[in-house]
Amino acid sequence: MEGNRLPLELLGSGVALKATVAAELELARRRTAELLEPLGEDDLTKQHSPLMSPLVWDLAHIGWYEEYWLLRRLTDAAPTDTAYDDIYNAFLHPRAERPSLPLLDPARAWSYVNDVRRRVLDVLEQIDLERDEPLLENGFVYALVFQHEHQHVETMLQTLQLSGIRYPSPPPPPAGGPVGSREVLVDGGPVVVGTD
Repeated sequence: MEGNRLPLELLGSGVALKATVAAELELARRRTAELLEPLGEDDLTKQHSPLMSPLVWDLAHIGWYEEYWLLRRLTDAAPTDTAYDDIYNAFLHPRAERPSLPLLDPARAWSYVNDVRRRVLDVLEQIDLERDEPLLENGFVYALVFQHEHQHVETMLQTLQLSGIRYPSPPPPPAGGPVGSREVLVDGGPVVVGTD
């Protein structure tokens, strides 16, 4: 994962776990915003390579994924728009096809992801993370969502590298944060994997 963050097992419970979850969600969103902020509407909506989605698709997909797992699955909330289940489900349309879909424009995509996040944080305040629900165990479903957003930041960075856009240096990867007890941080750079 980006920045060598693999927080699969969040430490703490109750209020401490909720604070960790909220901080991790915010960290992922801040990274997304910092990456996309310098780009204009054309750069966000254009498909820069048939290997990659338009950046605005990734942005709205992040919101759809978060809404699906943290609102619809946890609280049975209705979808914001049932059309998004088709447009932003990564399994239904290959990347080369995504520019032909009726994608949200950048302003509406940001409005959507921000609305989803507001609702997610409202639910997080009220939800019982200790209830007998496998998705909630050790904050699993929340880690799934913020790791997914970090993964899409990596995907969007790949898109930018393929695009040829003169882009300022991307924001540095996040530092610190919880790491599961069975995981190891590996600094960036050459590393030996396996045996010789």
